[in-house]
Amino acid sequence: MTKYSQRIKDWLYEENIEAELLTFNRSVHSAEEAVAVSGQPIERITKSIVMITQVGTLVIAMVPAKNRASTKRVGKFLKLDERPRIASAKEILKHTGQQVGGNSPFNVPNAKILIDPKILEEDWILTGGGDDRHLVKISTEELKRIIDYSEVRVRK
Repeated sequence: MTKYSQRIKDWLYEENIEAELLTFNRSVHSAEEAVAVSGQPIERITKSIVMITQVGTLVIAMVPAKNRASTKRVGKFLKLDERPRIASAKEILKHTGQQVGGNSPFNVPNAKILIDPKILEEDWILTGGGDDRHLVKISTEELKRIIDYSEVRVRK
């Protein structure tokens, strides 16, 4: 376990969150890898795309793994003059304490979290666990309880 996944595990425990940190011996960085390694259908897998606005606001857009996040939709929802940009790996680590391939909305209090409604149609999901060898299994009800978020279509 890396310090990035340990940070997620500790946060889940400290906040008494009903979720499970799953560990894999192969990468779950991409949607295809997550499906193959976890054995779960792609509808259960989510991506958390980290973006930064022109004024430096951190945004995490959660979308179904089979979709891409739309910077245009995010910008429109946030009423921005310019679309946000996708954060670099270095920025993601700095602002979230997570590695690329393990992004999640967990324990990132300075971020604006946007969750696509398609995700909330599932009863439970798998999302990033801090690095590319971990996923968090969580019910969507629990996700809604613990995350301060806006429900908005952010998938392309």
